[in-house]
Amino acid sequence: MAKERVTVCVPPCDPGDVVQAITAAMAPFDYNRDVGVGDPDVETWWDYWQIGGRGCEFLVVPGHEDDPRLIRGAMTLSGEPRNVPPELCDGGPRALLDLETPRTRAAAEARRAFEAWQEFASAHPPGRAFGAFRARHFADPENYSQAQALEDYRTQPVVAALRDNPELREIVGGDPIARLSDDLDGLVRDAMDSALPSNGLLTLDGRWLDIANADRRRYFNDYLDALPADAYAVRVLYHG
Repeated sequence: MAKERVTVCVPPCDPGDVVQAITAAMAPFDYNRDVGVGDPDVETWWDYWQIGGRGCEFLVVPGHEDDPRLIRGAMTLSGEPRNVPPELCDGGPRALLDLETPRTRAAAEARRAFEAWQEFASAHPPGRAFGAFRARHFADPENYSQAQALEDYRTQPVVAALRDNPELREIVGGDPIARLSDDLDGLVRDAMDSALPSNGLLTLDGRWLDIANADRRRYFNDYLDALPADAYAVRVLYHG
């Protein structure tokens, strides 16, 4: 049982009817629903939900912070009042959601990490990603332990130097040899695709898609971009 977020898309409607529209969209996935003869089986389910994008709110298109069509959940799951900053919202018509700024920021961070790592690594002998040592362990676990694989990875000059540089570690993240050694374009594309998706996407035609890989993240972005300007996309916190 986990609390996750799904981005629920519903057709254009009056702001006062959005909760009702989300309720109808979520209903087929209710764990306690009455299943009728011929109703499709679903893999995803919930036992309670509420509007709430805490930590993954949408940015509002500048100048529209007070638009009454924006959706902001009033309470946390524990019942405490929420104070959502004006520049953020839990959802609204697609045209009011700033989808590009998060992607632009993510792309800039990816480029910064790539360039920082390239400059740092160039001052050291080339290193190998941890995956190479792990593969050797799996190929011969009796003679090459996991502990030895980790030790051999960590004692490479470039990795040892990185461990002494917490500022750079904050920028480049884990195993930068694997992630930041080549393919800047792919790195940026993946960062941009990862900026917006929630755990799931509930489409206008009632499909609940788990966003679990790069292809699904790309689809999530393409779907939101193609959503009608007046259709709603709303972050919903659910327990399932």
